[in-house]
Amino acid sequence: MSNIDPSLMRVFRQRIRNPHCFGRVCGVLRSCNHRQLRSPAGAYGLVDRLSDCCGVPVTKAQRDHAAHWLMNCGVDPQNTAHRRRMWGIVRGGLW
Repeated sequence: MSNIDPSLMRVFRQRIRNPHCFGRVCGVLRSCNHRQLRSPAGAYGLVDRLSDCCGVPVTKAQRDHAAHWLMNCGVDPQNTAHRRRMWGIVRGGLW
């Protein structure tokens, strides 16, 4: 699967620099697990919740791409090593 939309990630990175938004993002990520993110409802739900809590509007194409990426990458927000890798993506790395 390809990478996350770079323009969307740039906006997301800018927004989570705000400590209030960062706390909400952490809460959203901690509230889901691997099984949920492997399903369309869970992946699309996470994309929607992150979009809402950061105030970042996403197009249907961006939403679809991000949800499919989540379903295919196998990330588990409850796994400490996976959380470190997710924050690496947020800081500009690749999964």
